[in-house]
Amino acid sequence: MKPTLTILALLAAPLAALADEPQPDPGRPMADEASLIRHFDRDGDGRVSRKESVDAAVERANRRFDELDTNKDGYLTQDEVNAARQSMRERVKDRVVEHWKAADKDGDGAISRSEAEASMPMLARRFDQLDKNKDGKITRDEMPQGKRMDNRGAPQRPSE
Repeated sequence: MKPTLTILALLAAPLAALADEPQPDPGRPMADEASLIRHFDRDGDGRVSRKESVDAAVERANRRFDELDTNKDGYLTQDEVNAARQSMRERVKDRVVEHWKAADKDGDGAISRSEAEASMPMLARRFDQLDKNKDGKITRDEMPQGKRMDNRGAPQRPSE
């Protein structure tokens, strides 16, 4: 049953398609709800019907299936799902590293309170809690959940 749940989780439901459909400008959210309606309103009547929603979900599920089915045999294997999961983890790690570097304006490898306030508001809200040694900076070692950085500076669990 677990592989079935994994596959179902990877294939989008109709409402998930409305919320998570690739957008005209990838990586940026729709400006407003009207943009979302325009994006999915295939018949141009100013609203999204159940059929339009389901069609969008099917299109998204088919695209996602095709992305995961790397050998193009029409089936998903656990190896393909695992590879997709690992690829996603790597992309997330890379984004985290880049976000950290972009926030670290003075390049010292740590985030000061002002750097956090300028570009990492969630970190800024927890700054005092995360700054374990109270030196006014948060280093990667001070980040939560026992994560440390690999040689690229990406967070990883101690067992990796």
